[in-house]
Amino acid sequence: MRPLFYLIFLCLPTLILSCQSAQKEEQKSNAVSEVKTVSINLRKKVKSESEANSWETVEYTESWDPNRTAIIVTDMWDRHWCESATQRVAELAPVMNKTLIKAREFGVTIIHAPSGTMDFYKDTPQRNAAIETPNHKAPEGFPINDWCYLDKNKEAALPIDDSDGGCDKPCADGDPCEEMTAWSRQIASISIEDNDFITDQGQEVFNIMVENNIDHIVVMGVHLNMCVLGRPFAIRQMANLNKNVVLMRDMTDTMYNPEMAPYVDHFEGTRLVIAHVEKYWAPTMVSSDFTSTPAFAFNEK
Repeated sequence: MRPLFYLIFLCLPTLILSCQSAQKEEQKSNAVSEVKTVSINLRKKVKSESEANSWETVEYTESWDPNRTAIIVTDMWDRHWCESATQRVAELAPVMNKTLIKAREFGVTIIHAPSGTMDFYKDTPQRNAAIETPNHKAPEGFPINDWCYLDKNKEAALPIDDSDGGCDKPCADGDPCEEMTAWSRQIASISIEDNDFITDQGQEVFNIMVENNIDHIVVMGVHLNMCVLGRPFAIRQMANLNKNVVLMRDMTDTMYNPEMAPYVDHFEGTRLVIAHVEKYWAPTMVSSDFTSTPAFAFNEK
């Protein structure tokens, strides 16, 4: 009996250490399997069942896995042909940057999409990351790189008339601002970090979404009635791909001149277009769900 007891005594520390190691591995595995979610408060509009030609606002909450979520920053250029639009982008950008910082901390993928400026970013790691993401074929016959124009089969006409270009104020010289390509890059006050992507291609955004198992897409940026709805990586496109796309409504602006119908102030025009999106294309959220601070509002002058 003594030799057997002696062997057990010698092996006991090893058995204890082995059990402790197995317990730690199990705890580690359980921690990995626990997905930290973020609560997203959404708002959309649905047709009223009680009143014809009327819409009701519905608010609800979803729990998202941040690691399966992406934010697309749309056309936050360094300069716009419309000076007042440039000024509003400059006002919005620092707050947008803080929102992106918080979103990254959660694990959200950030895609910067300053259209028409890819030459500025050539050879950057973030641009190369988008280019080098493995290709994933879009649905058969889907125009993945095409602009998405207003779709009369799915939506009413926009609630604002932007046929004049939408610049709401004259330029500094007192003359109307002249439409032209004024931008060369994304505004510098929005940081582009190591793990971000840079692209303005619908196919590349699609590749990033599929390769990274993205379920939720948040679109922010400018301008809502134009690029944020129409770009091949933006709201109409994502909705047509049956993606869970959401507009961050406090991180956007419109090109709207109050001298055009419906003759409301610029910011009311933006609110009308937000309501249009909520009716026909996507629910909306605000940055507070990431930042835990009040939603952004322009200094309405």
